[in-house]
Amino acid sequence: MVLDDIDSNRRFVHPDGLARADVVFVPLEDGDRCEALVRAGRQVITVDLNPLSRTAQKATMTIVDNVTRAMSGLVAEVEAIVDTPKDDLLAVIDRCDNAAILSTAIQRIRAG
Repeated sequence: MVLDDIDSNRRFVHPDGLARADVVFVPLEDGDRCEALVRAGRQVITVDLNPLSRTAQKATMTIVDNVTRAMSGLVAEVEAIVDTPKDDLLAVIDRCDNAAILSTAIQRIRAG
């Protein structure tokens, strides 16, 4: 699989990896690839300190935090839901409102 609108080698997607995935975790990803993955039908979860970045804006779900700090919480959550049926997990992502997540993060940043 090749992602459209990316000129670098980041456009190539392994057929047994991202090409088969429903959900992709892309911490610190660039906006071009994030946007291309979403256009290709992938649910994209990212970690970004900047809620105004293109990656944060284009992702399906953004965790606005430092990637190192976010990882421990994310690992704990994954371990807690490991036996949850796939359809239930996908429903959680479908209900996610990334715009609301980013809006809340911006409000908290402004509040100091």
